Amino acid sequence: MSQNIWLSLLLSAALGGFIGWITNWLAIKALFHPKQPFKLLFFEFQGLLPKRQKELAQNLGRIIEGELINIEELIRKVEPSDLDPIIEDQMRQNRSETERKVKDYIRSYLDRIPFVKISADGLVRSVMDLLEREIVHALKKQIPGLLDKSAQKASEKISVKEIVFEKVSSMDLDKLEAIFYKIADREMAMIIRLGGVLGVMVGCVQWAIQNFVIN
Repeated sequence: MSQNIWLSLLLSAALGGFIGWITNWLAIKALFHPKQPFKLLFFEFQGLLPKRQKELAQNLGRIIEGELINIEELIRKVEPSDLDPIIEDQMRQNRSETERKVKDYIRSYLDRIPFVKISADGLVRSVMDLLEREIVHALKKQIPGLLDKSAQKASEKISVKEIVFEKVSSMDLDKLEAIFYKIADREMAMIIRLGGVLGVMVGCVQWAIQNFVIN
């Protein structure tokens, strides 16, 4: 083949690659840009997300609530045993103050009784030990039922769909775009490069058809 034919092949491949690359790049940029409507003759252009942000937020919320996240299921993931250390810790934290108040009250009462010398410390401590064990035991027995009722009540009051819609529809577009590229930056770059590769292939095929089929 002559030098001109090789040059035409190189030009066709380069032009096809550039067109494929720039087309995919523009398609990705068109997701967010232009943010404000832009008119050109009889046509109006605006990025997909800026134009349909509320609609997309609504659809996203519906999908997440229907397919991915259910409040009732999330709460039911909490096992009763997960709350046992919390109950015991709360009882320990509140015991000191309660025990002090009870001791002060019993001392003040015992001081009024003549000829009676009873230490309130040991009495109160043993009673508080008994109460703490009984209260903790009773609370632990109630946890499964409380979790079930909490799950039902939360599912009635909390709507994932509404939360997602509110967050996404009111989110700043620059922030939304930054999140999008942070998640899928590598994939977007791969799509752009793939457009260039496919463009080169299309350019070569067009060159072959033009030189060997048509001619």
